[in-house]
Amino acid sequence: MKKYIANRPAWGYDANLLAVVAISTLVLVLRRYYPLDIGLPQGTALIYYVLIPLVSGAVLFRDRPSDYGIRIGHWRASIALATVCLAVMVPVLYVGAQMFSFRSYYGMGDVDWLDLLLNTGLFMFAWEFLFRGYMLFGLERSIGKSAIFVQAIPFVLLHLGKPFLETVLCIPGGFVLGYVAYRTRSVLPCFVIHVGMYMTMVLFVNS
Repeated sequence: MKKYIANRPAWGYDANLLAVVAISTLVLVLRRYYPLDIGLPQGTALIYYVLIPLVSGAVLFRDRPSDYGIRIGHWRASIALATVCLAVMVPVLYVGAQMFSFRSYYGMGDVDWLDLLLNTGLFMFAWEFLFRGYMLFGLERSIGKSAIFVQAIPFVLLHLGKPFLETVLCIPGGFVLGYVAYRTRSVLPCFVIHVGMYMTMVLFVNS
């Protein structure tokens, strides 16, 4: 594990921590105020949440995508944890899908499943990379496994506006996804879990 605080100080602070916090916050703000119209599905999220952090890591610290969890990692643990998480969440999602708040938010009428899967997959990959990849593994170098809890804060806040119960459950959910990434050294199982949960909720609400 790389440690930057000893050899890359910035005004007496940990340069790695400063970079990860600043860039993560900046891309969240940029996506909110300056969405990009580039004709690419989920292009705004992919550029702000994936490309900019990857380029920043490469330029500042010569990091590779694998340093931020874009890799297979511990694949046996990934399969086991993803399976358990989805199995636990299916009945929870079914119960939630019966509630008015969820039905009104996720109700779509006629669903174009291929288009939904494409857009959901691209967005969730960008989302998971920013939180469970760039923030988690970036901050881990400075604060260790406590990064699991730090990355959950903006993750939960970005759910504001969704059903209350979903947002509250994102607090432990953010911790669990952070642990999954930390344990497997990969964002991929988190991506599978998140896409699976979203598509399952849409299926339950719209069937």
